[in-house]
Amino acid sequence: MVNVVIFAPSPDQLGYIGDLLRRLQTDEVRIDAIHHFGSPEILNHLNHYDVIIARGITYRMLCGLYPGKHITHLGFDGTDILSALLECRESFHPKKIGLCLHHDGLKAVLPGLSELCRAELKLYEVLDEQSAYDAVEACRGDGVEAIVSGGTVSNICREQGFPCTYIHIRPATLERAIEEALNTARVINTERTKTNIIRMILDNSDDAVLAVDETGHILEANDQAYQLYGLAFIAGWRGGSVQRLNAGLTFIGSREEPCRDGEEKLVTIGGQRYYVRYKLISGEDSGVGTLITTSAASKILQEERRIRKSLVQKGPSAKYTFRSIIAVNPEMRKKVEIAKKFSRADSDVLITGETGTGKELFAHSIHSASGRMSQPFVAINCATLPENLLESELFGYEPGSFSGASREGRMGLFELAHRGTIFLDEIGEIPVALQAKLLRVLQEKEIRRIGSASVIPIDVRVIAATNVNIREQIALGKFRSDLLYRLNALEISIPPLRERPDDVIPLMEGQLRILAAGLGKQVPKLTPEAQKLLCRYAWPGNVRELRNICERLVVLSDAADVTVEDLNELHSFSGAPSGVPDPAPTPLPAAFPVSQPGKTKQEIARELGVSRTTLWRMSKRQEGQK
Repeated sequence: MVNVVIFAPSPDQLGYIGDLLRRLQTDEVRIDAIHHFGSPEILNHLNHYDVIIARGITYRMLCGLYPGKHITHLGFDGTDILSALLECRESFHPKKIGLCLHHDGLKAVLPGLSELCRAELKLYEVLDEQSAYDAVEACRGDGVEAIVSGGTVSNICREQGFPCTYIHIRPATLERAIEEALNTARVINTERTKTNIIRMILDNSDDAVLAVDETGHILEANDQAYQLYGLAFIAGWRGGSVQRLNAGLTFIGSREEPCRDGEEKLVTIGGQRYYVRYKLISGEDSGVGTLITTSAASKILQEERRIRKSLVQKGPSAKYTFRSIIAVNPEMRKKVEIAKKFSRADSDVLITGETGTGKELFAHSIHSASGRMSQPFVAINCATLPENLLESELFGYEPGSFSGASREGRMGLFELAHRGTIFLDEIGEIPVALQAKLLRVLQEKEIRRIGSASVIPIDVRVIAATNVNIREQIALGKFRSDLLYRLNALEISIPPLRERPDDVIPLMEGQLRILAAGLGKQVPKLTPEAQKLLCRYAWPGNVRELRNICERLVVLSDAADVTVEDLNELHSFSGAPSGVPDPAPTPLPAAFPVSQPGKTKQEIARELGVSRTTLWRMSKRQEGQK
């Protein structure tokens, strides 16, 4: 319930206002109407009202007494003043009228008003009760024959027998002021409801929760924090430093010992060990505080064991959804819409695109939006394991089936993904011999562990991804065409970043916000010139390269703005403009020895300017060309 009070300008308006309030007030808002003269004690006893409506001297007094309350001004307008002046002329026929009001810009229109009422007008400033008495005395001394004013001056004139016309407020003005106050009351009621819901959520948590601002001063604490930190015995804890509660506590914006978003630490409180988790409270542009959650260490360990057990039963899960994909470019948005449609089907999906374009992000998102979302999501990079290990990873093995095999055997990833989704990244790197076994699994929906004579039925959706041209691989005899047709029942190609330059800045800004929050630093801003340079860059490493650059900017730069000079210091942006095809990788020279005496694979890769993984792939291609 929100309580509202209106100070009626005159006693004769109380009846009309009462009728109006009975029509407007609701179960959520209670409105009282009162009238007074002078400065009664009642003004000091309005704390239980949330919204106050008043005018003139009363309004200004209330603003001073209750600076934190919502006080609506019930002001009269030019029409109200003109009506009172004309009434004064008809009633008293004065040649000189005193207008006793707070000026509010009336000097500019005074000549016009004087002409309309055919009398000399003089303004007298009235701000409080004393200035009201002074104004009446000044009028008497200046030979004013009649006064036009508000309630306080009118009552003084009545007491002293001085001719006076009271400025009435029209009903329409009253209704507007009351409606404005009611709108404010509804907003207050909504905010109170939200606050109560948040308070209920916090108090129903088993953990102690503190909210602190960017300077480490306490904003709020739930009941559990009140008890754990003994806030009842700490005077002025709200607004005080969080480190007054415990020296081991910190916050994300601390200069001495800042923590990171999501960081966990152990602290000792009352001789017991507790886990403290720090979470950034973010605003639109930067972090505005820290949420500090404290849990008993024994409870955390107990919960962790329960979660681990649950994960073993359920299997791995997807980490991303379609909300994680930042897409401004129309073509990229179209790809997202296609992927959303794919998620509603249950067919296998092939995702193609250059390295670093976000193929795994799409795979996670498709699973998260599918009917299998509550089931496991298992991912494997097929290029990182040799053939024998890849087969055992995918299909599992029986105890003692080969040298080094576990005595208990092992469940394969297809079994682990039962009823869920398996993501086969770099599918183009699977050896041809293993492709035949994979094709049989996809067709028969069953797997056979290495060393086993029995088959295990599975229900798995396959999402595969590759950054190589599968059809070229088929022409070279390195990939089975029947496996391609089995995998690409639904196919989607992710465009490289150079073909969607309008996605560059949104991606950069999103990554900069995330990384800056994690380090507790200010989010760097890209200057217009820096934005143009970034949009022109060819991005051979696509989004993966973009994220690396963002991380360097956040870690190494302490400036608020990122300029072209900053970018050139951290990275070479001399690549081809957007839209120019990314150059094909340099093939390994036919005569280049993969193994050289006295040189490691890392040293050979460094000579060629490639990674060890790329060197391995290039050497495999060289072997296939022999």
